[in-house]
Amino acid sequence: MRIPRVLVIDDDPTIARLVRLTLHSKGYDVVVAENTHDGLKELFQQTTDLIILDYMLPEQNGLSFLKDLRAEPELATIPVIMMTTASVGEVVQAAIILGANDFLTKPFDLKTLLERVEKFVPMPEEDNDRNDENGK
Repeated sequence: MRIPRVLVIDDDPTIARLVRLTLHSKGYDVVVAENTHDGLKELFQQTTDLIILDYMLPEQNGLSFLKDLRAEPELATIPVIMMTTASVGEVVQAAIILGANDFLTKPFDLKTLLERVEKFVPMPEEDNDRNDENGK
């Protein structure tokens, strides 16, 4: 059974580390990229189940990257959660129009992060858990 893979694209090492540790503790395989160029390389190297994408990035902002991502047939269906420190309505609206599946405003609590991630990429149940529930 393959472990779900999440790509975090964020140039803030503190946020990236927090997201990585939180998701890793729940069993996700988490890869961090500091910019969209490195993120794109990661996407073409391995199957990715979810992208957590910061809005404010060096070189290319998250909205521009999202637009490029949705134009790429092999990557267009990967769910994307956008993150930003600004809860500007125009940014949220633009992200949704360009194909973002959800939005997180920084700072966010870890419970909200996990709920959003699990909505798109639930962890597979263990066989033992199913057997316990069935009384076996």
